[in-house]
Amino acid sequence: MLNTITNPFNDNWIEVLGIKHERVSVLIVGNNPIEMTCIYDLLTGIRSKSYVADFCFSFKDSFEKIEKIRPQVILIDDNLIAKDIKEYIHVLKQNSKTSHIKMVLLKSANFGLPVTDKVDLTILKSEITANRLSSIIENSIKAPERQLA
Repeated sequence: MLNTITNPFNDNWIEVLGIKHERVSVLIVGNNPIEMTCIYDLLTGIRSKSYVADFCFSFKDSFEKIEKIRPQVILIDDNLIAKDIKEYIHVLKQNSKTSHIKMVLLKSANFGLPVTDKVDLTILKSEITANRLSSIIENSIKAPERQLA
């Protein structure tokens, strides 16, 4: 009789099979640890992609994280102060070292927020699933650069 052996500790089965995939670095900025942890868990749980995620709870701390992990995408919680979000995006888009980073706004409700025209994409938090989040990140990376005024 032939017995099969599985290795429950091998989470990187895609790499074992030799399938190459790009690592996507994502920074999550928000002030609600529970929501940010949920987003983090969704990202790191996606097996078909390789997301390297980190999070921070203030814009000030995010600059250090940006330097450290060099994210391709920043997910910004709209529960932060709108004026601060707008200024944060403006600073990052004006700096040549960070202007390439895509900004995705995580919205609590489907009504206006003054900074929605400054971000690359938005998604309602109530609509976030692993597949949608992955699609949003992939679409933001593939999207052409937007000109900010």
